[in-house]
Amino acid sequence: MQKFKFKLDGLLKVREFKEKQLKIELGEILKEINLVEEKIADANRAISETYDAQEACMRDPSNGQMLQFFPLFIQGKKEDIKNKDNLLWSLRKKYDKKVAELATARGEVKVMENFKDKKKTEWSKEKNKKEQEAIEEILMMRSNGSKGLL
Repeated sequence: MQKFKFKLDGLLKVREFKEKQLKIELGEILKEINLVEEKIADANRAISETYDAQEACMRDPSNGQMLQFFPLFIQGKKEDIKNKDNLLWSLRKKYDKKVAELATARGEVKVMENFKDKKKTEWSKEKNKKEQEAIEEILMMRSNGSKGLL
């Protein structure tokens, strides 16, 4: 009897490929989220350092233009953080959407794998049945052949 062949193997491979692709996209989104979070943390550190520098600058006699720089810099950093927060929010939405897509893709792959397993089990039962019938036929032929010789 021939080897087991699953007729929907191509479809299964396409679905597995889609699942792997979604996992890669999720990894890229997570990498972007981590990068944005690091940039937000860096901006917060820069603001903190700016406040420290402003305090140090106020202790010493300094130029008025220098004192004007600090609020503008801090305001710019806060705007940058606000923009990064919006980007982070959109990335998390995108991540949640991809997670839902991945769950669907995993379900589709699982259904196909279960169907393949079911078909393989049916095929192996049929194969075993045919082999058993062939063995019984051979045994019957032998027993009939030996009776004819007596």
